[in-house]
This record gives sequence, structure tokens and C-alpha cells, in this order.
Amino acid sequence: MASPAKRFWKTTSMVKGDEGWMVHLDQRPVKTPAGYPLALRGEALAEYILREWDAQEEHINPATMPMFRYVVTAIDRVTPQRGDVIDQILGYTKNEMLCYRTPEQAELAEEQNRHWQPCLDWAKQNYDLSFEVSTGIMPINQPEGSVTLAANILTNMDDFRLAGVFNLISISGSFVVGLAITDGKLSPQEGFEVAFLEELWQAKKWGSDEEAEDRRNRLKQDMIETKQYLSLLEIA
Repeated sequence: MASPAKRFWKTTSMVKGDEGWMVHLDQRPVKTPAGYPLALRGEALAEYILREWDAQEEHINPATMPMFRYVVTAIDRVTPQRGDVIDQILGYTKNEMLCYRTPEQAELAEEQNRHWQPCLDWAKQNYDLSFEVSTGIMPINQPEGSVTLAANILTNMDDFRLAGVFNLISISGSFVVGLAITDGKLSPQEGFEVAFLEELWQAKKWGSDEEAEDRRNRLKQDMIETKQYLSLLEIA
């Protein structure tokens, strides 16, 4: 295992140039691992990332730099592979998790309907996205019109916003939940509870272990931080 990189700079600053706001370490601009300039259009996000770098002590701990990590994802992954990223997200749309109910467990199915159906109704009302609901595990062919609308929604996002939305959808396993958190229909906590409804229900009914609890807490924190990142993007 490679040793963590040591802090090599003394001063951290922020400079606005032609490409946007940039964080400097000892007058040298921060770049992504792929070597691209870390240029941001919004001062708020740049200032937050500056604080992440400034807070590093003897060694650099990437786990304490979530906003920097999301921006790196946007620049190094989304920008050069934008079409592939959108296709991956559309895979969740075509297999929308909220559409699969569990008829053999009536109590769970009732919980799914109570918490999931309002999200699907919201997607229909706000984005005209229609989804077929099934009681079972067999794949459903969702309406092509909804997949096309979802593609249009994603295409209209810039790379930075798309990176955050991609993370929310990947964690939750649901296009609708990711979109609802992005738009503020659901808080990250609410989105987590909707996305992990079955797992949380099983844990409440049968008990859970410490490893599973730690995993869920990490995922919930990631959703909270991703929403924070998306909110910072909106501040000029």
C-alpha cells in the first residue's frame, strides 16, 4: 500500500483568472490527477475546496476532501466520457428501482407504496416521467418516452452538475430519488430512507450488524455531501 502523500505547501490562496476561480498552493494552481486545471465558475465552491486543502495536516487525506473529489470526477471522468456517463445513468431510468414492489411481504409492500409512489407521482408532475410499476422481480420495459425525457434532462446539465447527480443516482440506485434530492423534493436523509427502505425495514425487523450500519452511514454521508456540493454549484 502506498504511503499517503505529505503536505508540501505552506500557504493556500484563491485566484480568479480567465478560466474561473482556482485554488493555489504556494502560488501554484491545483490540478486534477489527470493534469487538468481545477477551474471553477463559482467562488463559494472554490472557497470550500480551498478550506479542504488548507485543513490538511502532515499527510493529505482525500477522505476529508469531498468537494475536491466531486470536482475531480466532473473534470477527469465526466467531461471526457460524458456520453458514457449519461448512458450509465439511463440504465437506472430503464430499471427504475421504485417500480418493483414486494407482494409476498404485505407490510413491506405497503411501506414501498407509501414512500415510493409519491416520488413517482412527483416525477410525473414535474418532469412528465411515467413509469410502469410491477409486483415482482421480472424486468419492466419502461416507456421509451420517459427514457428520452430523462436523457434530455441529463443532456441539459453541465459536467459539474452531472457529476453530482450521477453520484446520487448511483448511491440510491434510483434515477427518481437522485433527481428528487437534486431538486430539493427530498432531503438527503429522506432520499436515503426511500432508497434503502427495504434494507432498513429488514434491519428493523430482524436486526442489523455493525458492519452494515457503518456502510449505510457512509452512504448517507456521501449523499449529504453530494447535495452540499450541488448546492455550492448554484452559488455564483
